[in-house]
Amino acid sequence: MSDDPGSWLGLVRRVGRAFGELLRAELAALAEDLGRSGRALVRALVVAAVAGAFAFWTLGLTIYLAVELLALALPRAGAVAIVFGLFLALSIGLVLAVRSRWSAIESPDATLRRRLGEAAGWWQSRVADEDALAGGGAGGDSGGEREREGEA
Repeated sequence: MSDDPGSWLGLVRRVGRAFGELLRAELAALAEDLGRSGRALVRALVVAAVAGAFAFWTLGLTIYLAVELLALALPRAGAVAIVFGLFLALSIGLVLAVRSRWSAIESPDATLRRRLGEAAGWWQSRVADEDALAGGGAGGDSGGEREREGEA
């Protein structure tokens, strides 16, 4: 068996090298995607905690408003009603913010499924293509890294 680039052994080595490069690139991209989703989850949880705190105080102000209305202290009740309206508006705004941030979170299984689908497509278009096998060099960058960087 010869070791020239056109032999079967050369083709198998190129495919093995390409598989190793692809595996390293996929693991790095997967870690980046999972990190991005994790950061989005933390931000959403912080906003949800703030929204929960405002909802708690809104309930407290509702109780305080009921007590003031029963005491018939109208001037104080008017002030409490204004503060209640402000807290209620803030709570609604924060709940809407949590809802919009929640949609940005990608589940780990969806991330993995997406990355595996991209890898399968890359293998089919790059490695299984006879022109790519015939045109790929024996060493160095086979163009896959440049294509992967263009996707980001």
